[in-house]
Amino acid sequence: MMTVRTCALFLAATFALTGSVRAGDRATINRRTGLYELPITDLRKAAERGDRVELARVAARLGPARISKALQDLDRRTVLAALDGAALLTSGILLLESIAPLLASTDESIRAHAVGAAAALLVASSDVRLADWEVAGETVQATCQALALSAANESEPLSTRLLAVQGLAEAPSCAAARKPALLLASREPEIRRAAVVGLLSSSASVETLVAAAQDRDAGVAAAAGARLCERHGKGQPLPTTPLLRKLALAQAALPEDVIAMLPCLVAAADPADRKAVEELQSSGTTAVREAIKRLEEKSGSH
Repeated sequence: MMTVRTCALFLAATFALTGSVRAGDRATINRRTGLYELPITDLRKAAERGDRVELARVAARLGPARISKALQDLDRRTVLAALDGAALLTSGILLLESIAPLLASTDESIRAHAVGAAAALLVASSDVRLADWEVAGETVQATCQALALSAANESEPLSTRLLAVQGLAEAPSCAAARKPALLLASREPEIRRAAVVGLLSSSASVETLVAAAQDRDAGVAAAAGARLCERHGKGQPLPTTPLLRKLALAQAALPEDVIAMLPCLVAAADPADRKAVEELQSSGTTAVREAIKRLEEKSGSH
């Protein structure tokens, strides 16, 4: 039977252990600097509320060292919050090495947040900034390769893949990791469209764009048609306009793609193109009709 003294000692030990576990969740005073330190739970609370302003504020107060430690925490909520906070931290690029392993996490949510954080940090960092922060080139390239793998992984959630494609497309340091041909073969039309819009550089062949313009999905095809017309505006040869007419008149074509194809149709000499423009002028969206009006005023035709 447990005596009163034994019971008291047991309870004291339990309270001491509980207190030590929870100490990391309480505000403390740093013994070395004498400064007040926020508890890591403030980061979790801000992330779970979706309060980006507060999340950025708390992340800045915690600093990269504590967030790096939080990225290795056993509590997945803490890891998720640390990933979201890292993306908003001015010095967050210093955490890229800590984020990179999480891109291969077996936890789907952690992978998604890691992709979002890595992409955001790389997009915001020029080569000069990476050099200023002394971020290792190997870390940057490994992260870009991990984003490329996520983008191409057909079993990865679509939202995560699109984040990865966006990161690859907009991050200057990820140019070498871009593999548009692989993504143009994806079974997901959103991925194929993202590859056309974001990853087909000015050096991509006209043949590649023409092939994409014949994609089975109208949204992908129209995006390729828009790129073809933009190329023509920069002095590059344009395939025959019947393809653009078909794409511009497709019901599933997005207004932004139709507008991008209009200069080629308005400037064409083929009466069939003129008829297509007139059809768009009567049945197109407000944005399309206004774009036609501006083009015709600029060209002096009525």
